[in-house]
Amino acid sequence: MKKCFISFGIAALLMLSGFHSGYSQIGVKGGVNLSKFVGSDAGNAGDIMGLNVGVTFRLFGLGPVSIHPEIYYSEKGTRFSEQIGTFMNMDPDNFNPEDFENFDLEFNLAYVEVPIMVKLSLPFISGDVVKPFVTGGPVFAWRIDCNFSLETAESISVQECANQNFPDFETTFKDADRGYAFGGGLDFAVPILGTFIIEGRYTRGLSRLRETGLNDDIQNQSFTLMAGFTLGF
Repeated sequence: MKKCFISFGIAALLMLSGFHSGYSQIGVKGGVNLSKFVGSDAGNAGDIMGLNVGVTFRLFGLGPVSIHPEIYYSEKGTRFSEQIGTFMNMDPDNFNPEDFENFDLEFNLAYVEVPIMVKLSLPFISGDVVKPFVTGGPVFAWRIDCNFSLETAESISVQECANQNFPDFETTFKDADRGYAFGGGLDFAVPILGTFIIEGRYTRGLSRLRETGLNDDIQNQSFTLMAGFTLGF
């Protein structure tokens, strides 16, 4: 947790330093994540939806290229309709697959996510109002919440990862993640006020989410659709 606050503070200072550059922007973005676990041990993990909301800054630019650090509250996770016992590391000798054949297991992880995006505007296809762009860069994230739910046709049971029934879950998931993101979108110039943004983005985690020695080749993946507004000054 201490490392999380230190890294968060450094990122914030770097962003605020952008206000001393010749042309700066600050804005807000928000949208939804469609995320799931991927990797050789993720099996047939399914997608779930989550919130993605935060702030974006323009530090500096050179021609059509600019640097945009961002900070988001990002909800990720996945849904399993099979392989529940395997993922939860249940003892095969005491595990009856029929006990879970009508269960869905859903994991919900919340992160403070800090992408450092390089944005390339496309002036050769841009107009005075609409300006397409592509973007990409590294992503760093720190987990701030974790819960899971077991759903049947009759009920849904939601529990925190750190609980008396499954005490290993909280320590099983790593506190931090890292990866990369790329995407593209459209900037719409709003005279006097600023810029309205529509963006689609793919984010792929590179860190394994678990280190149990079993079934741990699992990473985060998400597709995000966002809209936002920036002010230039």
